[in-house]
Amino acid sequence: MVALFLVGLFFFLIIGFPIFLALIIPSAGFLISGLNLPLMMIPQRMINGMNKYTLLCIPFFILAATVMGKGKLGDKLLALSRSLVGHIYGGLALTCIGACTIIGAISGAGTAGIITVGPMIVKDMVENGYPKSFALGLITTVSVVAMLIPPSIAFVIYSMVTGTSIARLFLSGIGAGIAFAFVFAAYAYIYAKWHKIPLARRPSLKELFASIYDSLWALGLPVIILGGMYSGLFSPTEAAAASAVYAVMVEMFVYREMNLKDLFNTCITTGTTVAMIYVLLGAGSLLAYAMTIAKIPLALQGLFAGASYFTILIVINIAFLIAGCFVGPGSCIVILMPLFLPIAQSVGIDLIHLGAIVVTNVAIGMFTPPFGLDLFVSCGIFKVEFSYLSRCVFPFILLSLLALAIVTYIPAISLWLPGILMK
Repeated sequence: MVALFLVGLFFFLIIGFPIFLALIIPSAGFLISGLNLPLMMIPQRMINGMNKYTLLCIPFFILAATVMGKGKLGDKLLALSRSLVGHIYGGLALTCIGACTIIGAISGAGTAGIITVGPMIVKDMVENGYPKSFALGLITTVSVVAMLIPPSIAFVIYSMVTGTSIARLFLSGIGAGIAFAFVFAAYAYIYAKWHKIPLARRPSLKELFASIYDSLWALGLPVIILGGMYSGLFSPTEAAAASAVYAVMVEMFVYREMNLKDLFNTCITTGTTVAMIYVLLGAGSLLAYAMTIAKIPLALQGLFAGASYFTILIVINIAFLIAGCFVGPGSCIVILMPLFLPIAQSVGIDLIHLGAIVVTNVAIGMFTPPFGLDLFVSCGIFKVEFSYLSRCVFPFILLSLLALAIVTYIPAISLWLPGILMK
């Protein structure tokens, strides 16, 4: 029955079944037919997987990101980034990286940078001497830094699956996100200098302060989320709720880009997204229970018995990189973490460090062919062929693998901040 369970799981995933059904059907079949467990066990296990207080932060973070993404956020953050770094070599490329990093501290969604600033920054880069292939490859890939910089839904899902602290994971994501952005920034600087891309005009102090002032309301959101959590004022869930209220107030009464009808439609969009995530989490909880009953994690642990710390890290990276090419970040974490969690613990891998590694892997999967979501989003926004865009992102995939190696084999990058701020 265990073999049939695994064959069914891979079969449904390969033929393109909806992910939640691909997880539920073989798991339920194994538990009911193979172990004669009562049918009511299935919904009970799924509800238990969703019935966690910390998961309440997901709808609030998504609502805040959706609200801010529909307003003037992109224009203001792009102007701020351009004022700060636009005048040095690779300035517009660095502007793109900086804007995506700041947007990441607000949205936590890997496609946010493409949607919010993509059309503007690609147009500016092409007009200022960058090849279109470079501009498209950069915005498509660097947008996923939002999945590392807190708040990050991927970290919340990882926390639910592994039982680790969301606050510590968010802090580890800051280090990993900065490392990821730094690798891309170094390449952009060298590329622009090597290809003699013209320098932009240095802004005056008045223009710099004006762009900072215009961005203050947008920058207030990460201050509320991070400052509230790490000052002890809010729990992660309360910080998410406060950020949602703040985002609605700013867009409706400060920027005045949203009315009640827009807010209602935004809430519907948020509800649809949240429902998809929660169903996936419930299905993942059922899958993890079925795998535990079938002793699959123990068998896998026995397979890697005696393997070194570094070997296990390589295996985990390869597994998540391959899976990320075919399924979404949440699905990757829900399916693979129950298998690799006991193996990682057996060789002493810190679970906070492992969280940074896993989320970096699934972020890379967002722009890796054949099914990277960012690729499809960019194809739709920029009206380019999938094959052409796949060639554009190839150099940046290599850069992201370098960033992954840095995050994986220098644990201090993801552990230093949690160690300092949350002793």
